[in-house]
Amino acid sequence: MPDSDSSWLDGALLATIKLEGPGRFKRFAIAGRKAVQAYGLTQDVQWAQAVVDATVRYESFRNQQKKTDREAENWPEDGYAALRRLANTLYEEPGGTRSILEAGMPENATASDLYNIQRHFVILFYAWHALRGDLAEARIEPKGQNYIYENQSGKWCLHIGTHKTVKSHGAIDFELAQPVAEALELFLPYVRALTSHGFLLSTMRTGRRMNRRDMLKMIRKVTKERLGCNLGVQMIRVLRVSAAAEQINETTELRRQMAHGAATQFQYVSK
Repeated sequence: MPDSDSSWLDGALLATIKLEGPGRFKRFAIAGRKAVQAYGLTQDVQWAQAVVDATVRYESFRNQQKKTDREAENWPEDGYAALRRLANTLYEEPGGTRSILEAGMPENATASDLYNIQRHFVILFYAWHALRGDLAEARIEPKGQNYIYENQSGKWCLHIGTHKTVKSHGAIDFELAQPVAEALELFLPYVRALTSHGFLLSTMRTGRRMNRRDMLKMIRKVTKERLGCNLGVQMIRVLRVSAAAEQINETTELRRQMAHGAATQFQYVSK
């Protein structure tokens, strides 16, 4: 981005990005709006309106429950189940997680061993929990805003106190699915033996804590290599919800017929 010349943020550029699909139009409009703000152009109208228009177009498209071109290109044949299949492959293949775990004690493991166990854990986690990229921020002790912990029943849980929609939805706190909790039990001793930064995930090259960007790159790389599909967390979240589409649509229709909001509908359930 030029240091002082904002003339490139003109109507011609805006007209060009409006020709893009709903998802790309929204991303480019938001980027343009942020660029305008970075230049200090507080009276901007066209890029602010572009964000509104792009959001409306995107939401209208999503409401049709159709795949975008990018989603269609990267959609696994078995949908969300592909992640569990991949996790199983990473565990069972020669040199995979199982063989590393059976080879010896955590303190004798290498950085490569830790990375391979970690890669399996991350894929397995997202095969059960379609969180955003906040897993990368999780500590291994209940400190800060994001961390794993054992509840009073001895169940492993994840607490995400800082995330994209925390202002509207509050903290995220949930019990890990049993396969994920079991994998965590095997993964944690290696994290504690080979790292000292206090976070769950680490880079292989430096051993430092892994940031969100590097975790997302790791997910994209392994899914591209093994599934032939470039899956980021946004795509994983779409796959997760799509897998439950029938139940979601049924629930939505029931709420419409009963004229209930989500909270009221929940209160009408009796067991």
